[in-house]
Amino acid sequence: MQSLVSMSFADPTEIREFPHGRLELFDLHGSAVGRFVLEPGWHWSRDVAPLVGTETCQQRHVAYLLTGNLHVAMNDGSYGVVKAGEVVHIEPGHDAWTVGEDTVTILDFADVATYAVDTAALRAAH
Repeated sequence: MQSLVSMSFADPTEIREFPHGRLELFDLHGSAVGRFVLEPGWHWSRDVAPLVGTETCQQRHVAYLLTGNLHVAMNDGSYGVVKAGEVVHIEPGHDAWTVGEDTVTILDFADVATYAVDTAALRAAH
């Protein structure tokens, strides 16, 4: 196995599209990095939930917002707005949506390999 792997952000391994956005996935030999591009009006519970079959996002995120503002509402009732230039750690059990008219661009370094994948299909495969 190579001990050094690099990729260009111009050439993702995979692109997963969903309403109002997409995930560009970069597979670095088992370590995945994701670039989310979320258009104004994107809302997880409307645009991604139907794809994965859960009421809230069950992914963990360790991310950096490059552009835009993202409102995150946790299942426990806590919430906040993450802004461009900030880093964030979000545990599973949340909803999120874009705020304002700017596209939200996020680099995510945790658990992105299974984002926007039908979780029932994954369970059935194992």
